[in-house]
This record gives sequence, structure tokens and C-alpha cells, in this order.
Amino acid sequence: MHEARRDGQPFSSVCEVLHLVYIKLFAAKLVYIILNKGMEVKMEENRKLGKYRVLGTLGRGGEGCVYLAQDENLSRLAALKRLWEKEKNGKAGNGERENGQIRQEAAFLCDLRHPMLPVVYELLYEEDWYLVMEYIDGISLHKYIENHGPVGEEQGRLWAAALLDVLSYLHTRETPVIYKDLKPDNIMVCRDGSLRLVDFGAAGFHSFGEGTDGRMAYTAGFAAPEQRMTDGGRARADERSDIYAFGKTFYYMLTGAVPGAAPGTTLSLSCYNPLLSAELDRVIRRCMEEEPGARYQVVSEVMRDLKKRERHRTADREEFIRRVEKQICLAGSFHI
Repeated sequence: MHEARRDGQPFSSVCEVLHLVYIKLFAAKLVYIILNKGMEVKMEENRKLGKYRVLGTLGRGGEGCVYLAQDENLSRLAALKRLWEKEKNGKAGNGERENGQIRQEAAFLCDLRHPMLPVVYELLYEEDWYLVMEYIDGISLHKYIENHGPVGEEQGRLWAAALLDVLSYLHTRETPVIYKDLKPDNIMVCRDGSLRLVDFGAAGFHSFGEGTDGRMAYTAGFAAPEQRMTDGGRARADERSDIYAFGKTFYYMLTGAVPGAAPGTTLSLSCYNPLLSAELDRVIRRCMEEEPGARYQVVSEVMRDLKKRERHRTADREEFIRRVEKQICLAGSFHI
């Protein structure tokens, strides 16, 4: 006699039985993972790490987990980023070489001083490595656009200028820093409307060269083609890779849409907002060129063109208004 299924029909083969068993095992494993993650988060809360007491989790990613913590000596909030060095290299402290590199790169990050960058306070070791940083009170640019919609050209240009300024600061240091993961989720909009650039996981701890296997972490939709290693070669990134990601981020800021992944599939800005200037569209498209040699080569070139072409905004807007008025007049003359 065949065992009955939920719908009352007998199982037709052993394959169906095995398939059902596989689904149940998969569901059980999924529930276990979710519960285990929840327990892990609970265990982290209220944990004491040196002078810091963990209050909760701010976020998780491929480069580590970020916790909100209270500095009990100075009575201030801080962001503690747990680095995944323990999982990557076996036991934490496995090899003076790895530990020395962590300290060197953390010291490098501590030296960064820019209004858009969070201050790095110290590197902490408590069974794992933690980077202690200034806590930024705000929401991500991604969430901001989701909640409030795309920004206008004037606001967009202000924010773009701020992003270009911090990229210029990083790129022109004695030891240049390539951020490599510029995207709306890594940009915070503060309560006063200013922007802050966060999550230096990709830049701070990988900016001294690609991994030994030539691979590189990246975010689909915003990372430059040379970072994706799609041709089987070694992934690479330079100033032009950040410029590409800036173009994608600026486009998202103005439209609320992620530009098309395939070349030639990105709609013009005017399709989303006719008041956005054609000159601005050309600047963004040049930033997003697939070939690095076709993009702006340095951030200062983007800044120059944005300033130079800003004066065309009024003329473009007036031309658009004239076209609309003309269409209205023509439509009015054909009343039935």
C-alpha cells in the first residue's frame, strides 16, 4: 500500500518520498540557523569588551559585524566593528604577520581626518579584533531615498560635491586609499542633512593590494567591472573604480533606481525627472563607462565638470518650460 500525500493521492515513486524528506530536512536546518543566529545576537548584547558594553547590533556584512556600544569611562556611544580575522585565519592571533598587518592598517585608519569620515578611536582585542569608531546617528542613503524619494538636482549636486571631496581626500593621500565599496548603504544621512561615509571594511583592510587569489569583495549594481573578475583574470581597483561607483550612487540618488547592469540599458535622467539637466546626465554617464580608460581618470575632473556645467542648469530648465508651454498651446488649439 502506498503512503498518502497531503492531497490524499499516493506517492508515485521513491523519488517523491526522498524529495519530501529533503524538503523537511532543509526546513529544519533553516530553522536551526535562524534560531542559532538569534541566540548569537542575544549573547552579544550586554557583553563587556574592555571598557565598552555592547548594547545591540547595528549591522552585519561580509567584512564583519558592527555593534552599538557604550564607553563606560567617557559615557559616549561608539560603534564596534568585529573583524572576521578569527574565522579567516583559524584562531585569533594565529601568526604575528596577520596581527601585525591588522595593527598597521588600523593605525592607518586612525590617521584619517575628514568631516565625512567617522573618527577611529582604537583597535581592541577581546578574543576577537574590534575596531572602535565614532557612532554616526542617522539613516543610510538607501533608506533615505526609499522613505523620501529621489532628491532634486540642487540637493543632489551638494551631496555629490561632498562625496567627491572625501574621495579626493582618500585618493590624494601619500598612501592612496581606494574605497572600493561606495554605495547608498555605506553613506549615512545625518539629522542635519549632511552625509557621512561609513564601513571601511573593504577600503581600510584591503586597500594595500588585492587578496592573494586575486579576488575582491564587491556589491553588485555598484562595483566597477574590473572588480568583478568576470573575465577570469585578477580583480583590481583604482581611483576610476571609485568614480564608477560614485556615478552609480549619484544616479540612484537622483532617480531612486539602480542603473542597468548591462551596457546601454541605463535610462537617461530625464526619463525619471524632466527637470534634471542633460549636462548632468552626461557627467554621470561618463563616470559609469564600462572601460576604465573612458571614464574620468581622477576625481578632480568630475568636480571640474560639475562646477563648469552647473551654469547650464537654468538654461536647460527655461528651455524645458518653453517646450511644455508650446505643447500646452498646441493642445489648446485642437479642442473638439
